Amino acid sequence: MTLATAAVAAIVFTGCSSDDEFLNSNGGEKAPQTRAGLNPDGSYTITFDDFPNSMMAGPTSEGQNCIIPFGSSAQKSDITEISDNAPYEYFFASVFNEIGDQQWARGGVALSHWNYWENPADSVDGWWFTYHNQCSVYNESSVSGSNANAGHSGSNFGVVYGYNDTWTNNIGEAMFFFGEPHKIVDFWYANTSYTYGVIMNGNEWYNPGATKPSGSAKNLKDSNGWFKVIMYCYDMDMNLLATQEKYLADYRVGQTQVDPVTTWTKWTVNVDNVMFVKFNFEGSDVDPQYGLNTPAYLCIDDITIR
Repeated sequence: MTLATAAVAAIVFTGCSSDDEFLNSNGGEKAPQTRAGLNPDGSYTITFDDFPNSMMAGPTSEGQNCIIPFGSSAQKSDITEISDNAPYEYFFASVFNEIGDQQWARGGVALSHWNYWENPADSVDGWWFTYHNQCSVYNESSVSGSNANAGHSGSNFGVVYGYNDTWTNNIGEAMFFFGEPHKIVDFWYANTSYTYGVIMNGNEWYNPGATKPSGSAKNLKDSNGWFKVIMYCYDMDMNLLATQEKYLADYRVGQTQVDPVTTWTKWTVNVDNVMFVKFNFEGSDVDPQYGLNTPAYLCIDDITIR
């Protein structure tokens, strides 16, 4: 546990995105236990349930208390890390990336229960795939806007955000870690509504306070584009054990077409002795100045470890 905490404190992942809005951090409070479930075969499933509402992304699906829009004047957020302390301290944890004196966090895992995957009646057209809805899961098996039973099991899930940006070095990869090494058996993943909507429709994005679009993201289907998430598994000494990836969309000519998932989907991992997990995103829609235009987000739930 001490090693895990020290390693997290020592590792800083930095990288700015045109279309991604990330966290702000001030070393704030830590989430309480999630009471991960013990399975009959001796494995555990981390469900993200049993957190109080005060630790969830809110007060709206924009997640203003944790995912601060890029360019915002806000300097602090209320939530800066999550941890599951059952059956022991740091059984599962994620600490948001911080950058500079402002303690901006640029990448991490937020807890959410939001599931707006279409426009509410009182919203502007296309609202559901903007950063104002960046904490919602795109899950057509749930009732949009109900914010209940939106996860693979239960209502809660994790929102992974951030990537290794080589353009401006203001964003980092999201990471979670364990208190001791485990085999990761599998987990479930889904798109955020923000990512799914931009992949399918494209959008224009605004820096907070701007009156004109600051940039735009392409409809990947019409532009023969692609977007993928990459997962890296490390041991307790940060030696790379395995790299796995999933295309979240692939419309390149000559490739097998990959449509973005519309509900929870299993990711089989089966990697032993894992202490740290990082996520990165890559895609075809890249701004030469700001980096990725496709929002670098992924929802995760029900991580089974042994």
